[in-house]
Amino acid sequence: MVLVCPECSGVLKSAVEFDEHMNKNHRRALGLSEYNLLKKEEVERIKIDVVLLTKDSLKPCLKECLDSIYSNTPVNRLIVVDGGSKDGTLELVKGYLNAVIIDDTGGTRATARQKGIEAVETEWHLHVDSDVILCRNWFRRAGKFIAGNNVGAIWGVAIPTELHTYNRTKAMSKFYKMPVSDLLVKQIRSERYMTHDTLFRTDLLKDIKIPSELHIWEDDYIGKWVIKKGYKFLKVKDPYCFHNLHLRRTYEDNIVNGYLMHKYGVWSFRAVLLRFLLAIPKAVWIYVITRDFVAARGQIQIYVLTMKGWLMA
Repeated sequence: MVLVCPECSGVLKSAVEFDEHMNKNHRRALGLSEYNLLKKEEVERIKIDVVLLTKDSLKPCLKECLDSIYSNTPVNRLIVVDGGSKDGTLELVKGYLNAVIIDDTGGTRATARQKGIEAVETEWHLHVDSDVILCRNWFRRAGKFIAGNNVGAIWGVAIPTELHTYNRTKAMSKFYKMPVSDLLVKQIRSERYMTHDTLFRTDLLKDIKIPSELHIWEDDYIGKWVIKKGYKFLKVKDPYCFHNLHLRRTYEDNIVNGYLMHKYGVWSFRAVLLRFLLAIPKAVWIYVITRDFVAARGQIQIYVLTMKGWLMA
């Protein structure tokens, strides 16, 4: 695994090396709070259920993901909702303490997320994607936010480790003249609530019914539910996670994305059309800044196929 620093583009070889680099060189930029952590005795008092969705998730980094969960959060139970894995995912999961496996074969991310939420028993619970690695002291860093009575969810910025994804983000950070980490948190022109590493106040979600067809955007639906309840969904730079995104967004994935964005009113036709028209200029910018043809081509594919899916709805 190779990690690229979002502040200086330095290349690090591991999550531990990345954390040390950030704490030494970019504490102010990321707003890191190594000395403003939840006290150890508080962590020992609080326990959280962790919800993890899987389906043949062994690659790219499931073991590293699980290790980071157990090392950096006070796990009560690991609730794994599995869509029918056959690659050894479940065999790996069974080796971890207090792991509970729920079968969701044939389901969607929405049905899996719903089952996970319904199984939670703790006051706060954490959703972690199977392709992320949590930063050191993730829960202790998040702890400074949970005392607020109006806080319903805390999402830690997901720093991309896949080179082409990172390069797209880096190019746009140059356009908007801000650090990569700031761009990732602000989500300029693509506002969305996500669950890479998100801590939720459980009672806010106990009555949620996620539409089962939301194989994509179920995370945004949950975030908007929290807002509808009158609580804040915080997007922060500390804590954070490393997102080991595969370039596996297939033809069908992008089309489904556009279809659902139309059906649920996520983007208007004007918003989709604007992105469609900007696909090539944006790709050219990405290539000029990064000289990464794959990243530039991927940007075109995302916008063109999203438009196609939107028109199919």
